[in-house]
Amino acid sequence: SPAGQVSDFQIVAGYGDEAALTELAEKSDLLTYEFENVDQDVLARVQKRTGVLVPQGVKLLTVTSNRINEKNFLRTHGLPTTDFAKVASPAELKVAVKELGFPAILKTVSGGYDGHGQWDINSEQDVKNMLEKWPKNLLAILEKRVDFVKEISVMVSRDNCDLVKLWPITENQHKYHILHLS
Repeated sequence: SPAGQVSDFQIVAGYGDEAALTELAEKSDLLTYEFENVDQDVLARVQKRTGVLVPQGVKLLTVTSNRINEKNFLRTHGLPTTDFAKVASPAELKVAVKELGFPAILKTVSGGYDGHGQWDINSEQDVKNMLEKWPKNLLAILEKRVDFVKEISVMVSRDNCDLVKLWPITENQHKYHILHLS
């Protein structure tokens, strides 16, 4: 990794590796995370055991790591989202497609990014193809596709003195559900 070339130490491990996260916590003043694929149970145990400060908290991951929780959270706070339906079986996919119509995108509820865990559902043939290759234990969300002008990323940080910094807004461009350029 680029940071590993100049760091005092480097830990190479999976996001759910509790021993590695414990080692990192013991060597750190605080831990932060920048995306939702952190194992929240592991992080909670490590935080409790080591007392390491996690400024964002662990609870935030219960929202951001689950697309259904995330959409419900946004709606609860008055923010619009595309129409969606929870899909836990092939039968539920058929019902959801009937309710939402085409075009839509089927996504895993958690994990999955850059084209992984996403399927275009634009026709009855796409539904049929998906039903034929239905992944075992798939918990998904079907989202109505929305025409939009652009997608942007906004990063905001806050320090321990409550100083808030807004970083430059970037426009995201995707190709085949994969982030191509920001």
